[in-house]
Amino acid sequence: MKALLVAMFAIACSNPPSRPPILPPDDAATGDGGLDPAELAGPLDRKCNGGDLEACRSLAVMYAEGTGVSPDPPRAMALFRQACNGGNLPACNHLALALAEGMGVERQPQQAVEVYQRACDGGYKLACRNLGLMLRDGRGVAADPVRAEALLDKACKGGVPLACTAAGDLDALRAVKGGAARYKEMIAHYKQGCEAGDPTACRQLGIAYLEGKGIPKSASAAAVWLERACMPDDPVACRLLGVMRLQGAARDVERGRQLLARACDAKDDEACRMLRAAESAAADDAGVVGDGGAAASVPDARSSPAP
Repeated sequence: MKALLVAMFAIACSNPPSRPPILPPDDAATGDGGLDPAELAGPLDRKCNGGDLEACRSLAVMYAEGTGVSPDPPRAMALFRQACNGGNLPACNHLALALAEGMGVERQPQQAVEVYQRACDGGYKLACRNLGLMLRDGRGVAADPVRAEALLDKACKGGVPLACTAAGDLDALRAVKGGAARYKEMIAHYKQGCEAGDPTACRQLGIAYLEGKGIPKSASAAAVWLERACMPDDPVACRLLGVMRLQGAARDVERGRQLLARACDAKDDEACRMLRAAESAAADDAGVVGDGGAAASVPDARSSPAP
């Protein structure tokens, strides 16, 4: 069983730094009290025609998401552009996303970069983060890690937790050439992201302690950060911590299975395979002959982790 768990633990730790997609901004359409969304379109349209830029943006979100109205990406695009041209920075962020992803318009990544930059320069830090991701990953434009680093760091310092995590991921990628100093920057960014409430950053810290990158190796410290990531909603952290509890100095088989079950319930397929394999191995160690299904699950636990 020990050999199997060691193999599973190596698989669990082999996840690359997270690559969060460019997500829509967190600001949703604003409404009036408890009105049904279908009743908001008319009033918002009138306010927008009267020059209320936030009403234009909110109405655009409704058309983009099909909330209370039929989805109409071109209409949403026109409203985002109208609000952005008037100086509504969240609308500029939406507009840039639409341009980058081709929502309601042909993809225009270079124009998206310009609009993101304008919103970022205006103080809208979420746009800094989105542009940083776009340049980090080369989404429709040439990758520019130096510029991406500055943008993500700016967004992180501006209070965007996911930007801190993304900056840490970029530090990890650049540490291959940059050495120890880069790893220290990675740790600092992950700590900022974790403290700000992003469980992925907490998980990445745990992995750093397991691997000894930027900090001394420490299984006990890794467990603290992984627990902090697992308890909100990070199934990968639960999976890693579950494997740790199935082996090592702080071995607790029942807790390990509970953690793998938690990750499995959260749709982490690799955790499900690991749980089945651990149960099958435990049965074999106890001299119990497992059925065909249990035995067949062991090779699955050695496969590549789910994204």
